[in-house]
Amino acid sequence: MSSSAYSILVVDDHPLFRSALRQVIGQIYPQATLHEAESVAGLQQQVDLHPDLDLVLLDLHMPGALGFSALSWFTGHKTHTPVIMVSANSHPETVRRAIDHGAAGFLSKSADVADMEDCIGRVMAGERGLHPGLDANATGANLQSLDVAEALASLTPQQFRVASMLVEGLLNKQIAYELDVKEATIKAHMTEIFRKLGVHSRTQAVLAISSLSVDTPADLAQPPA
Repeated sequence: MSSSAYSILVVDDHPLFRSALRQVIGQIYPQATLHEAESVAGLQQQVDLHPDLDLVLLDLHMPGALGFSALSWFTGHKTHTPVIMVSANSHPETVRRAIDHGAAGFLSKSADVADMEDCIGRVMAGERGLHPGLDANATGANLQSLDVAEALASLTPQQFRVASMLVEGLLNKQIAYELDVKEATIKAHMTEIFRKLGVHSRTQAVLAISSLSVDTPADLAQPPA
């Protein structure tokens, strides 16, 4: 495929950083078609509108996601579309877990333009497991989080939104109001979410999904200048 035909999605809730990534991508692939989203709901909408995306640059922390939940859901549904995770949290454990959960690469938000261009180009050329200038020598994802990631990957877009709202502490009637559906529909979704996660209660579901969360370590590693 020629670079002019590339379809690339940037997902980040900060407009300035989305703009910066657009500029970087534009320098590498001037004729590529760029799309944007600022939340998981936006990500899912863009996936519906553009099912043949060639690359996604995904922010680690954004509305509707808990840690690696959005990464797990997307890579489960779009196994052939590479994802580069982007975050200010470049701690080795965060980088290692992102790669373990399916990211093709990991970029620090403070990476220089040359590193960004190099990483994007190499991922588009088929390389995987890239983390330029960062240390990934840390404990990776545990079996529980990998199992949860697999379960989330099997959820429909609506079920994933319901699961995310469940983690936020919303009740069924509140979720139904937010999604403009009947409460009975949410209960049906909950039944499927519990079944796929292998749990029997809301508390167990929250605990399971929380295994994908990412805490910002006190000794947050900084990439080299």
